[in-house]
Amino acid sequence: MIIDFRCRPPTPQFNAYFQKDFVISLQARSGAKASPAFLSESMDDFLLEMDDAEINIGVAMGRNSPAISMGKLQFPAGILDNQHIVDLQNRYHDRIIGFAGIDVSNTIHQAVTEVEHFVGRKGLKGIFIEPQRAFPGFADDERISPVYEKCVELDCPIGIMSGPLAGPDIGYGSALQIDRVATQFPKLKIILVHGGWPDVHTAVAVAMKHSNVYISPDSMQFRPGSSLYIEAANDMMGDQYLFGTAYPLRNLKATVDDFRRLPFTPSALDRALGLNAKRLLNI
Repeated sequence: MIIDFRCRPPTPQFNAYFQKDFVISLQARSGAKASPAFLSESMDDFLLEMDDAEINIGVAMGRNSPAISMGKLQFPAGILDNQHIVDLQNRYHDRIIGFAGIDVSNTIHQAVTEVEHFVGRKGLKGIFIEPQRAFPGFADDERISPVYEKCVELDCPIGIMSGPLAGPDIGYGSALQIDRVATQFPKLKIILVHGGWPDVHTAVAVAMKHSNVYISPDSMQFRPGSSLYIEAANDMMGDQYLFGTAYPLRNLKATVDDFRRLPFTPSALDRALGLNAKRLLNI
């Protein structure tokens, strides 16, 4: 089984965040073509692309975050009604698992209420937050604690943004703050989205220290310096690594093929591609 732990299905609602010219150029740099399903905004074609890549389930992560400026890099606001993710999960219940996008600043919605409604009542399987854009603040900001407490209560996994594009500067995306969150909330199931790259050593150390922290580098797995993720997955982090494509930023089949060529042990590869995610999602 292959579970893509971070994809954004090509509906108009999800695609509103992505500029097609940028996605096409990004794919070309990795030697792949942009997804035809993304370009045509076709869910039917997306499912065919999942089949071609042998991906059984895609985790559709929502986003509710303000715009952010990083010098020449400008990212628009990502506003997506979580009901749309519920509708996708209900319609494609055997292929799509939904994570609600939660604004922890309580500006777009009231965060705890949103989690309670869309996870507790509507059946989404997890949430995704970007505190670096919401406040901006760090993942261990005490204002987020009520959200973490609600996730523990609902046994709800939480994806937390990391990496160089997470916030105003690279320091906002460090895994160091995740260490503090995992210490305070040892029962919280944390997914480090983008794997804390480029500070891979810290991310791997946090996972070694906390069994409730999962590393999901997705597209960053193919960046310079990422070989340490593989070393860790072949050793002490074997149960905590999650495969993801970051679709549409990466082509589904090309990502699966590239991932399979990495020097994982057979056991680590099977766990990373799906077994770890299956256990985390209780499926």
